[in-house]
Amino acid sequence: MPSPDGSFDIREQLQSQFDRSLTACLRAELIDMHSLVSLLSDVSERMIRNSIWTVTRAVNSRVSRFVRNRVSRAQEKPIFEMLPPQRITLRDNGLLGSGHRAVVVSLPTSSGKTFIAQFRMLQALNQFDADRGWVAYIAPTRALVNQVCARLRRDFAPLGIVVERLSPALEIDGVEAQLLSETEDANAFRVIVTTPEKLDMLLRGGWEAKIGRPLTLVVVDEAHNLSGDERGLRLELLLATINRECRQSQFLLLTPFIHNAGEVAKWLAPDSNADITVEFEWRPNDRAIAVAMPEKTDKPGDFRLKLTTVHTNKDTIKIEDEIELSLGRPLGLKWSNVSGNLSNVAAATAVSLNHRGPVIVVAGKVADTWSIAKTLHDDPELGSRAAKREELLGARGFEDIEFVTDFVKREFGEDFALASLLGRRIGVHHSGLSDEAKLLMEWLVEREHIDTLVATTTIAQGVNFPVTGVVLATHQYPYGKTMPPEDFWNLAGRAGRADQAGTGIIALAATDAERSEILQTFVKRNVSVLDSVLFEMVRKMTKSGRPIELHTLYHMKEWSTFLQYLAHSYKQIGNHARFASQVEQILRGSLSYQKLRQEDASSANALVEAVNQYANVIQGKPLSLVDSTGFSWESVSRALAETGKSGISGSSWSPDTLFASGNGVLADAFGILFKIPEIREELKDATGGKGPDGTFLADVVKDWVGGASLPQLARDYFIADGQSMTEALSTTCRAVYGKLTLAGSWGVSALQSLTAGEEIEKMSPEKSYRNLPSRIFYGVNSDEAIDLRLLGVPRSAAEPLVAHFKERRIPNDIRSLRGALANMTDQQWATAMGGGAATYKRAWRVLEGLE
Repeated sequence: MPSPDGSFDIREQLQSQFDRSLTACLRAELIDMHSLVSLLSDVSERMIRNSIWTVTRAVNSRVSRFVRNRVSRAQEKPIFEMLPPQRITLRDNGLLGSGHRAVVVSLPTSSGKTFIAQFRMLQALNQFDADRGWVAYIAPTRALVNQVCARLRRDFAPLGIVVERLSPALEIDGVEAQLLSETEDANAFRVIVTTPEKLDMLLRGGWEAKIGRPLTLVVVDEAHNLSGDERGLRLELLLATINRECRQSQFLLLTPFIHNAGEVAKWLAPDSNADITVEFEWRPNDRAIAVAMPEKTDKPGDFRLKLTTVHTNKDTIKIEDEIELSLGRPLGLKWSNVSGNLSNVAAATAVSLNHRGPVIVVAGKVADTWSIAKTLHDDPELGSRAAKREELLGARGFEDIEFVTDFVKREFGEDFALASLLGRRIGVHHSGLSDEAKLLMEWLVEREHIDTLVATTTIAQGVNFPVTGVVLATHQYPYGKTMPPEDFWNLAGRAGRADQAGTGIIALAATDAERSEILQTFVKRNVSVLDSVLFEMVRKMTKSGRPIELHTLYHMKEWSTFLQYLAHSYKQIGNHARFASQVEQILRGSLSYQKLRQEDASSANALVEAVNQYANVIQGKPLSLVDSTGFSWESVSRALAETGKSGISGSSWSPDTLFASGNGVLADAFGILFKIPEIREELKDATGGKGPDGTFLADVVKDWVGGASLPQLARDYFIADGQSMTEALSTTCRAVYGKLTLAGSWGVSALQSLTAGEEIEKMSPEKSYRNLPSRIFYGVNSDEAIDLRLLGVPRSAAEPLVAHFKERRIPNDIRSLRGALANMTDQQWATAMGGGAATYKRAWRVLEGLE
């Protein structure tokens, strides 16, 4: 930490001043002043020790430049001091100077793990700078990918580090191929942010070699997902593949809680690993978890809403007695409205808390979010509550709210419920919104323009919201699955973050004593050790007494993931005898097999034998098709047979005719994909409940790619009898954004690979053929519009901007388009878009992380 004169002996200078002051106090017998100076001396020592300059001093030139930028007065929120977990991780536990290949950082939620990761990334880039090495940052959700990418771009741009985001679509389109193949140093990416599935597809497709630069660090955000479902197994096997095939790879796993972090780190690098687990009762703010329950009063219709403390991070804030939150009829609700209604209890709790700051209400289903939001909207005392809140926390403008409201009306229609909710500073966040709308909700919450955000349980996955309270209307996911402890504590970590004043409150809604008891037991559950999914799969199979016949298990997604891992390994080894001799070595690369050998040797032996038998099944097969499709060999074989019957060939994938109304190729393609176990359930969900109808799905895709608006799609395909337009639009977004964009583009890409293969590279223009799946993912019908969508342009603005750029003769490459967008004037946006130009320009800036 430099002193005002530029020297770096600030500690010594302060100690000298405090020593003089203490001596003077003693001589003058100023006892109280002596105590105060002693306290100030201790505080100054802590400030120096935690300062960003002290923690990061003399690491490397990139880190020094990064620190200079972060403390600059030009920053909206400059950082001068590290949080205690950050200092302990980076300096005390030596992450900044670490030579370990695999490090697991297990810290409490809201400890600033992303900031820690940034320093490790800079270290890795500096370490392999001569090779122009690159970093992969993988996050579990599209929302978190967008948020992390925006932050890294903002923080790394002044250092000349190019950060690119890859879509979650399971294919590499022409635009992404162009980004990945960039060779000019000033424009070549050094950091990629994407999902685990996309990175898996990238590396299995040989892209590290095509890029020509080594993958030097993999950062895994929300690493506790390793113990999740099929996605957890895919992540585990992805890390095993990287560990075996990427020579320079290092690993940084970030998680709020893993009890066996050392075991996980040792799995990835037995001889060079570190477990950095910070276990102490530090939190940026105090945090209390309580049960909120209504109680009937003597006055007819009135009720008392009370909080019962279940858990606090400090005994000093624990209150044994019940706390009365409200009395009477909050939100105009009567006792009969809350006595058996968890949604209404949650709404009443939220409105009693949000005078302290923003609150998230978590509901189980999309329909419940709309119901809770409407209850909050209809609050007869909303005006007076808002006035009190503004008086307490300060006045806020409505400009940002009005901008997002206009965007919502243009995308969803004037009558979409979210538009009126926003006017009362109420937001919603769930799968019934478009990706752009969800990101704008996150942006408003981050800027503290939303008082109450009503969301589904999927919001638990790491998106950073500065809120003072979280209210849970349910502790279960849809279909009755209880939320795992790690997900609950991750969600609880949203409240009481470093930039929030006061105690963070997490309230769980109950309607009676029985449910309150269930919730208190739920909160007290401990986070378990991180277990491999494959470990449980094999144990379950052997305990059933059935032999492990891998070729018969491909219809189960988790087993298909394992079969694809085996097929890729077999292809890489390239020799049947060598594969057979290395089966155990390959399996040892997974966390699951190592644990199996330790705890159940007979199951481990059974798995080795099953893999040897499966090697005989796939011997001589074109296994590159497994890597290029994301299907098991069994599904690839079936898809090949079905495409042969239907007559789909490489020439069927014409950019000019595929999405034309009279063309039947898409309908046939979806008919085939409905028979493929890896993808069929997602495609069924994409029909909005209409079942495996290839023609219906093809019609939806053609209209989507052709530019149909969300209200048009809702009216033509998804609205049901008696549904409101808001409900129909939610169904449409769940089907299109939630399932169709990803599954549809993946399926078409897979069938392209099976029927055209390397012939695509010979087709003219190659980019247009390669981009066909991305037209489905982005909902546009030209290569130029795909480029703009990748650059954050909202779907409705993409095609008008394409026409505008053509008139201006802007070259059609990513670098030129990115520059043209950045330099567009308001008048040029108005010329391109007409009405709504200002709204769409600002939406692009927000979506791209520019504000």
